[in-house]
Amino acid sequence: MRQLLLSELTLNPSIPAEDERRLSRQAEAVWKLFCPGEVSHYQAVWTNQLVRCAVQYSARINCLRAWLRGYGLTIDLTGSDGSGNNRYEVKEFEGSNYQRLLKKKGLA
Repeated sequence: MRQLLLSELTLNPSIPAEDERRLSRQAEAVWKLFCPGEVSHYQAVWTNQLVRCAVQYSARINCLRAWLRGYGLTIDLTGSDGSGNNRYEVKEFEGSNYQRLLKKKGLA
């Protein structure tokens, strides 16, 4: 799986122009957690890491999911430590927990 570059990131077109720069910086910070430096693979990220980059990290993950969908990927919730700290990973969209959730809601 090719690691995607930050330069390829585009935000949801419904985001107001005055918020785009601030939110894109947050989305980029979140994305950097998944693909650190020169590593050729994605790494798992936990909620406690995400909240340091963006208080509304779930909204930034939603923007990233929309971007990744064009590449057949998603950010998938893959586990929890039992105390609200969830594990997220970059996965293929097909067969992901996120795809199952969208299907359940009638959105995929």
